[in-house]
Amino acid sequence: MKFSTIALATVATAGSGVLGLDKRIVDGSAVTSSEAGSYSFVTSIIVDGRSGASVCTGALISPTVVLTSAKCVADPVSNKALAANKVVVGQGKITDVLSGESINLSKAASAGYAFPQAITVHPGYNSIAHTDNIAVLMLSQPLANVTSANVGVKLIKKPSTTANTAYTAIGWGLTSDEDESSYPKQLQQTSLAVGANSTCSDIWAPYGSLTNSLCLVPTKSSSNVCEGDGLLVHAASDKSVGLAGVLNLVATEDDVPTGKCTDEGVADYFTTFGNYVGWLTQITPLKESDFVSAASFSYGSAVADDDQESESDSSSDSDDESDVDPNTGRANLSFSSSTVLTAATAAAAAAFSVLF
Repeated sequence: MKFSTIALATVATAGSGVLGLDKRIVDGSAVTSSEAGSYSFVTSIIVDGRSGASVCTGALISPTVVLTSAKCVADPVSNKALAANKVVVGQGKITDVLSGESINLSKAASAGYAFPQAITVHPGYNSIAHTDNIAVLMLSQPLANVTSANVGVKLIKKPSTTANTAYTAIGWGLTSDEDESSYPKQLQQTSLAVGANSTCSDIWAPYGSLTNSLCLVPTKSSSNVCEGDGLLVHAASDKSVGLAGVLNLVATEDDVPTGKCTDEGVADYFTTFGNYVGWLTQITPLKESDFVSAASFSYGSAVADDDQESESDSSSDSDDESDVDPNTGRANLSFSSSTVLTAATAAAAAAFSVLF
């Protein structure tokens, strides 16, 4: 029997729930051939999990260093990194690698996919509290056709947190809430806008206690990212693309989550990178200047594709580096993280009592 992960991920917050571990950009648009060059840093990561293969998205910040979410490559129970031979990384079509719900290794090799040499999950990652949701995959050699000249996205250290600021999310996940085999043949994208702080805190109360987090909302009611998939990007004034974050979780105001990331009232919470720069320099051979953008970024307001509107007050600052340990990226909070964890653990225990 396959149990839903929704109950285990639910946070004990009145009126909110965290959606399950889907991997998709629903009703987005395909990245065109003219846009593809700007996203040459994007990788697909396929994981041989306990219940079959799953797919998420990573970013090459150098030819041999892939940045992704910890949720993508960590055991959901222990929060520790999966064995490297359970994961393949590449840039080919997802459908070229999978046979049913399993990874076909011969197909993967032919498509240019490779096992990572090592996987490092942030030591503070917790799948229930959603803290420090960031991980690094080290490759023994660059993927096919990858060079330092054409790959290596730079991180936006201080992305804009002003409400209604426009961003783009990109990913390789499923394209339908209904079809579990709907992997795209092309990279997908969708538009998001920074949510108002009051809205984001109302939907998922622990958001106010998380540093390194940015809350966004869909600009089109039928299109959104979903759990496990999605890189947040923004174009710089020099036309380069900067990486602002990786998806942490999707939450809804409903008391009982439906599992659909396009439901009314959802918000997407992305892990931002500014406070993890020190940690990244410790666990990779890279210097800060190798992967942090020095470009100038101008931010415009999002335009809703339908009648959705964003509130005008400011979102909380994801780039506030006060009271943050520069080596781990973790906030020096006296109570917030433990409070969230305790509440989430209680919710999980309550869910177990219902299930059993």
